[in-house]
Amino acid sequence: MSCQPMDERIHAYLDDELDATERTDFEAHIAACPDCRTHLSELGYAIQKLSQAEWLKAPTGFTESLMDRLQAEAPPKRDWRVPIMKWSGIAASVLLVFGLGLYAATPDQFALQAEDTQGLVVADGKVIVPEGSVYTGDLVIQNGDVEVRGKVNGNVTALNGRVVRMAGADISGETAEVDEAMEKLVYYGKQLWQEVTEWSR
Repeated sequence: MSCQPMDERIHAYLDDELDATERTDFEAHIAACPDCRTHLSELGYAIQKLSQAEWLKAPTGFTESLMDRLQAEAPPKRDWRVPIMKWSGIAASVLLVFGLGLYAATPDQFALQAEDTQGLVVADGKVIVPEGSVYTGDLVIQNGDVEVRGKVNGNVTALNGRVVRMAGADISGETAEVDEAMEKLVYYGKQLWQEVTEWSR
């Protein structure tokens, strides 16, 4: 029998939890292994001493006195639920008003947001990045499509439109087509958050 699991087996032996076969195997191992025999003897001695120990009773009022002292030295509790509930309601109201404002402010006509329109072809509610040209910056088209034939070093987003990537086109950033009102709110919220974080740096 290996000595590796013997520690648990010794405890089970002392607690009389081994069946007859396990007990026989264990006693055979103990007879042959001086290390396990010493460990069993030490544990048995410790258990015997503990069982003979005299239990002391705490003085009357000890628990109450200790709890009073602990409460006197503990910092006062703050009810964190009240501020969170208060501020979460305000935050929800602000987000609702902000969302409605963004939705109302979203234009219904074609609009292009670009850092530089040079090299772009804008016609009939469509923006085209010509083949062989490289546009650097983000493109946001509202109520129109964008057709990428060349390369865009940035993100391309179409609000109420489509992003068409032709063969050989290369867009290094992310492309997104945002059609639903809720997606618009999320998109504008992200844009505002980016501006706020950049402004606060």
